[in-house]
Amino acid sequence: MRTTRKPSPAWLALGAGVPVCGLLQLSLLYTLPHLVLPVSGTAILVWLVLALYLQRRKDSQADHAHRPDLGEAFTANGSIGPARWLESVKLARPATRQSSAPMSMHVSPLSGNALEQNQQKFQQVFSRSPDGIVIIRQSDLTIRDINDAFVQASGYERHQLVNYSLPELGIMSDPSDIATPAELLLTHGYFTNLEMVFRTRAGDEIPALVSATTLDLGEGPCFLCIAKDLREIRATQEQLRVSEERFRSAFENAPIGILLLNMDGNVFQANRFAGDLLEYDTARFANLHFSQLLPADERPRAEEMLRRLANGEQEALRTEQRMLQASGQEIWTNMHLVLQRSRDGKPSYCILQVADITETKRSQQHMERMAFYDTLTDLANRRLFYDRLTQVIERSNRTERLAALLYLDLDQFKQVNDTLGHEAGDALLQAVAKRLGQSVRTDDTVGRLGGDEFTILLADISSTTDASLVAEKILKLFQQPTTINGQQLVVTTSIGITIIPKDGAHATELMQNADLAMYRAKELGRNNYQFYNEEMNTNSSRRLRMKDELCRALEHDELVLFYQPKIRLADYKVVGVEALVRWQHPERGLLAPGEFIDVAEETSAIVDMGNWIIDTACHATVQLSAENGAPITTAVNISPRQFRDPNLVSTIRKSLRLSGLDPSHLELEITETMLMHDVDGASETVRQLHNLGVKLAIDDFGTGYSSLNHLKKFPIDTVKVDRSFISNIPDSVDDMAITSAVIAMAHRLDTEVVAEGVETPEQLEFLLQHQCEFAQGYLFAKPAPLHQIGPLLAPNVRLLRN
Repeated sequence: MRTTRKPSPAWLALGAGVPVCGLLQLSLLYTLPHLVLPVSGTAILVWLVLALYLQRRKDSQADHAHRPDLGEAFTANGSIGPARWLESVKLARPATRQSSAPMSMHVSPLSGNALEQNQQKFQQVFSRSPDGIVIIRQSDLTIRDINDAFVQASGYERHQLVNYSLPELGIMSDPSDIATPAELLLTHGYFTNLEMVFRTRAGDEIPALVSATTLDLGEGPCFLCIAKDLREIRATQEQLRVSEERFRSAFENAPIGILLLNMDGNVFQANRFAGDLLEYDTARFANLHFSQLLPADERPRAEEMLRRLANGEQEALRTEQRMLQASGQEIWTNMHLVLQRSRDGKPSYCILQVADITETKRSQQHMERMAFYDTLTDLANRRLFYDRLTQVIERSNRTERLAALLYLDLDQFKQVNDTLGHEAGDALLQAVAKRLGQSVRTDDTVGRLGGDEFTILLADISSTTDASLVAEKILKLFQQPTTINGQQLVVTTSIGITIIPKDGAHATELMQNADLAMYRAKELGRNNYQFYNEEMNTNSSRRLRMKDELCRALEHDELVLFYQPKIRLADYKVVGVEALVRWQHPERGLLAPGEFIDVAEETSAIVDMGNWIIDTACHATVQLSAENGAPITTAVNISPRQFRDPNLVSTIRKSLRLSGLDPSHLELEITETMLMHDVDGASETVRQLHNLGVKLAIDDFGTGYSSLNHLKKFPIDTVKVDRSFISNIPDSVDDMAITSAVIAMAHRLDTEVVAEGVETPEQLEFLLQHQCEFAQGYLFAKPAPLHQIGPLLAPNVRLLRN
């Protein structure tokens, strides 16, 4: 090892502005004043001392942009291995920063102890540096010294490198790579951050970032090279590249729209799916404010969401949000807005994710609509109406304000539905719903409970008079004809009204009471409205009790048959009878059909009652024929429910067989509405009855919506003109015209005509003038028990009461 000596003090000149390459330059990335160094060992020591000093100065400063004030004098110590040793260096520079005057440096030699200490310090820096350091002799490119980091990276032993030249070792991946750095060193005396590739002993290549400077260590010019292994950096860069590529791919190919917003809410990036979803070219998103993608009424809400994120009130927001496409079309989206923060924790930008849920939302709305609204009329259904009724009850109790519930049922709707068909019935219900909606305020609720039952909730009224005015308005609207399938119909309604909270404290109670009031309106002739009162509850209880009593009436033989004679107008002779049921009530006495038939129709009792009537009438007819000595025909009314009974034909067949009655002497009366309810089913039933041999009559003809053109499709034997037309003769010109037309059409179809309810000679005279063959009514005889009918069948008896 060469001996060292202390150099005498010397002055060196430095110019400003050129980056220094050296032991700490690469790792610190710090720019020092340019060193214009002569080729001597002393110069490199000065450089190292300055580098160490400035590093300490750098670490103590918060702002790396400020350099040390070189206008001040300072002293530093440093060493550089087995080269030259300095005690101190003093550097002075003019106070004016813009000055290009050279700096002056005063170098003092080190003392013995200081020299040894600094030698140890330098050796530690040299040996322990994580970057490879190598000193190469310029003349033959022989390695003069090398640190542990370089040795370990190379795969060689130290003795296999020191004193060997670079060409001998072949540590350069491409020997030609030496040319550029060598030229820079010879020309400028240094180079910085030059990428080079070294080859290890095993043949692996190591990319490195190399900085070098020229120095003289006493044995001729040398190169001091510092190489930073770039493998880890390159691996990190590759990972970053792959990560960025993955993010870019995920961003662009995500199946949802993604927009990046700055903290002002402006879009600075959007993926392709967002452009497709909102019908924007991605370029059009640039600087577009987030709120412009929302309907005007939603924009304040968007501003509020951004504010909450920026203020740290929330880190993410998720909501269902309406958005606008470029065309102005609204769509529903599932929106997720997430705040992203910088490393210092400050809000940086937001990620906005949007997924199209328009179809899902429409399906949801449709399902909600189906759950709460009637699909035919779009009115509130039972569930929604009860909910709103409950709310109005609570509000009425709290505010002591009145409200009203109206319960409506269409009059004779079943006949329309059965005669014209279900499609016509549905069209009528839709027309009714529209008229009801025109009758109330926007705050009121119109509902359809089912069938032809409607409800109206008047949420706030001053008095019961308000409810009356609405009911009268509805009745007046219903007087106007409704055109259905080219036919004009006038359908009236019966209305029951309850007042909230006077008539009930609960929704169910109020609905029941309004229903009772509506039935009372029907009992009073329909086409009117009635307010609920307590007496209606009493009648309702009586009705329920009657249902129970009817079920026991057959078991206790309380039903009896009365018979009304059928008169042949040619000679006023009795040629048949009509069987009419009566109820011998144990408490209320003899009840006419009008007092219990409607109740029986609501239960299965009507079928059992009808079967009993048929069986009893068959046996009675056999008895009357025997007493008369000649056959007689008995007419029996068939109820709608019994007509639909699948056992009807077999029941009649059994009664005929057990009684021995000739089928031709039994006449079954059915209404035209029953035939038109289900034409195919009715045709099959009529066909079977006709094949059985019984006669068929149309009862109450003219009250329904059919015509003889419809009826000619059925094997009808008799047409009965309803008493409602006969009763107004001769006072009503219209009823006389209808009656004469029915008689004429029936004759053309070769069917007999029976006039019901004949009570006056004027009515009889009119029927005779129009050649009506048969009649029934009080003008001839009232219904009577079986034992009173026999004498009327005598051959010499003629019935005509004065």
